[in-house]
Amino acid sequence: MDYETKPTSRLDLRRYAKLLRELFDVEQTGPFPVLSALERIPEVFEGSGFLIVEDDKLPPQTMARCILNDDNGFTIEIKESVYVGAYEKQIGAFLGFICHEICHVFLFKIGFTPVFSRSFAEGEMPAYCSVEWQAKALCAEVMIPYEESQGMKLEKLMKTYHVSQAFAKKRRNLDKEVRLNARKNKTQ
Repeated sequence: MDYETKPTSRLDLRRYAKLLRELFDVEQTGPFPVLSALERIPEVFEGSGFLIVEDDKLPPQTMARCILNDDNGFTIEIKESVYVGAYEKQIGAFLGFICHEICHVFLFKIGFTPVFSRSFAEGEMPAYCSVEWQAKALCAEVMIPYEESQGMKLEKLMKTYHVSQAFAKKRRNLDKEVRLNARKNKTQ
């Protein structure tokens, strides 16, 4: 399920990533301390918080979710197995799921609210207007600072930033995309 919101670009999201790190008093370099940020959600985003829920309380494919609450904020619900995997084993994918939900709260708070009340299936709207794409892209920019990580090998990205292999591959693909666009622009 996805919702349409006002458009933004990856470059803007990269700037927002720096702002998000500042809100949590995190340096602009190095890994993002997802679990420390999660603990600080109530002080950074008034009315917001998080809950660790039994795995069967969320749908099977949902690792964590962000829902509006009665305090004019959000509650991030996280499956117990996801939280334990992130906390005890520093599993990159689980840290990413949690960071993604933190990014939803941040984006909503800075004005990226859904435009329509109806949800859309994947691919029904441009990515740059998608609430889900924006949160995923922002999460990537927060967890793997762009300038610092350019040209890093896959294993180094994973080890340095505590991210999953899939996440690191997406970051590497972004480098390839940038290089291709630069070449294309030079030949035109």
